[in-house]
Amino acid sequence: MSHLSASYNLFFIKTGKLTSTKVNFVLLGMSGTGKSASANTILGKKVFMSKPSSKPITEKCQEAETEINDIHVRVIDTPDIFDDDLKSTDKEKHVKQCKELCESGPCVYFLVMHVSRFTDGERDILKRLEKSFGNTVSEQTVILFTRGDDLEHAEMSLEEFLNSCQPKLKEIIKKCGNRCVAFENSKSDSDQREKLMDTVIRMLDIRQKR
Repeated sequence: MSHLSASYNLFFIKTGKLTSTKVNFVLLGMSGTGKSASANTILGKKVFMSKPSSKPITEKCQEAETEINDIHVRVIDTPDIFDDDLKSTDKEKHVKQCKELCESGPCVYFLVMHVSRFTDGERDILKRLEKSFGNTVSEQTVILFTRGDDLEHAEMSLEEFLNSCQPKLKEIIKKCGNRCVAFENSKSDSDQREKLMDTVIRMLDIRQKR
């Protein structure tokens, strides 16, 4: 049994229902996509620094914890490990720290992307994620689209956006099991967190039943 499978078996029962009291959420993505703001939305309060800037704000892995539907969630905000200007030693340090923070329980990766912007640098972002966290990381990944209000302004649902997005983005979404959520980080309502948790629980249940 792999370390990952053993970790999941510690937190699930035979019916495949989530019984863990602790799950790790890792937010990954390029600078400016809204990782820190999304982490704050998940936490339900402002913990991580988030503001408009022409340079990266998050310089090291940071963590904070909360309770959502009786599940203890550790939220891990990360620097942009996909930055081509980042030294390989610094990237390795961030990835190592992130992995160490996730050793205590199941881990869910959120690949944070701007709903209205798909850059050239993001076209191979999943490959780079696999290089850092292993070839099976997509099985534990949810795509988290920020700026959900852009969809509202365009009178477009998330499903309509997914059906009309670029082929390369569709490939990434498909490889991540079509698991997607949209956040509007200017809102503080709990509905967004509920939808996110539903997606996470369904994903973890499926993994346990395999």
